[in-house]
Amino acid sequence: MSRAADAGADPTPERTPLDDALARWDPSTGIDATVTRAQTRRAAEHLATTGDRLGRTDLVDALADGSTLDTASWWGRAVDPGLRRLADADLVEYRAVDDTYRWVGEVEP
Repeated sequence: MSRAADAGADPTPERTPLDDALARWDPSTGIDATVTRAQTRRAAEHLATTGDRLGRTDLVDALADGSTLDTASWWGRAVDPGLRRLADADLVEYRAVDDTYRWVGEVEP
C-alpha cells in the first residue's frame, strides 16, 4: 500500500541531505529562491543519476531547456551558485581544473 493510501503511514517523506542543504541556503542570485533551489535540485539529481563528472555545457544541454530562465541566468544565477553551495555541503565535488561537478553524497537525492 502506498503512503498516501495507508492511513497509519507518516505522510511526510524523510528529508535527505540534499533537502537540508537547499533549505539552509538563502540564494541571493536575483532569481526567486524557490526557482533557484528547484533548478539546483534538478542539476544535483541529474549528477546523481548519471554518476558522471559534468560541466556547464553538459548540464545546460541536458536541463536548461526545461526551465523558464534563459540559459545564461539558468547557469550563472541559479545552478552554478547552487552546485557550489552543495560542494560546500560535501554533496557535490567541484573540480576547478576542468570546471566540472560530480555527485558525491552518500545518499542519492
